[in-house]
Amino acid sequence: MLPLAIGAILYVAVWNVVFLSFLGLPALLFALCVPAWRRHMLRQPRRFGALGLVCLSVVGAMSCKYWLDAADDRERNPTLEQDVQVEGLPLPAGARLHLRTVDPLDQYDQPQSHGLPSLFAAEFSAPHPIKGVHVTALEMYGAPYVKLRLASDQVVDGWPCAGDTWVTFDIDDETRLQPERWRFESCTLVANTELGGLTWPSGSHVRRYGEEYELRPWGERERVVLQGMPLSSPTLTVKLDKQQKAVGWEAQLDERTTFGDWQYLRLTRVRQDAPHTLMFSPNKGDPAYNLRTGETQSAGHSILQRSPDGAVLWIKPNTGLGLADW
Repeated sequence: MLPLAIGAILYVAVWNVVFLSFLGLPALLFALCVPAWRRHMLRQPRRFGALGLVCLSVVGAMSCKYWLDAADDRERNPTLEQDVQVEGLPLPAGARLHLRTVDPLDQYDQPQSHGLPSLFAAEFSAPHPIKGVHVTALEMYGAPYVKLRLASDQVVDGWPCAGDTWVTFDIDDETRLQPERWRFESCTLVANTELGGLTWPSGSHVRRYGEEYELRPWGERERVVLQGMPLSSPTLTVKLDKQQKAVGWEAQLDERTTFGDWQYLRLTRVRQDAPHTLMFSPNKGDPAYNLRTGETQSAGHSILQRSPDGAVLWIKPNTGLGLADW
């Protein structure tokens, strides 16, 4: 704590000196213009000379630092005057670039042209094609992602992605400047896109997980019905394969629902991991109820039922299924 306190005191003291110097220098210059004050100062030349020298030194040093920082900022945020190719990444004339460094060597001591390989963001004056789509901006703050801002609604890797939103790709340090090796990660869907048996509202997202994709709606929306289940749409997740066919989904019930002999309350979790089956996971305080036997099943267990007849295939603890209790 003591070193931290000393550091804070020194920090405050330095900035006080800077602040007083920027006030003191013009005050001294103004005093020299007033005859009575000037005569008083000339009677004590050493005192006021030293004060003026301190103020002038501090103001000069801070001004020099400001101009050097401004020059460095201009160099690290240039506007291209002609088209440039940085490895596999094309950059057009007029693009506003943001570089981490302008040094001739990168972090691996390898030569680089004007720091361009250290690019981490860019804005384009007109829609510019990268990886087959037209974009207005690029961001790559580091692996594992790079983002492109779409100029308009476009199909990216087979997915209808909304214009003026970001599409994200997987990258690593070796592929960050090689768009042909970027792998689609996520984007915002075009409003009212039909996928997985549902119409997706504005703001819905698709995200890749391995060889599957998850779709999620965004914001408030009326309930949806999927395979006869009334679902609360903000919690809905639909898994699709590469062919955009639904391979599973997960959501919460939007109302009390009877399936087979079991009755489930609103907000009970329900999911489909395999065709022709549905798995229900009761929440704490909302047990499932068997209408035929009167049996109840509380949180901590899940019930797998066959669809469409509702026959129970098994009842198992959530711990063995990798599910968390709610």
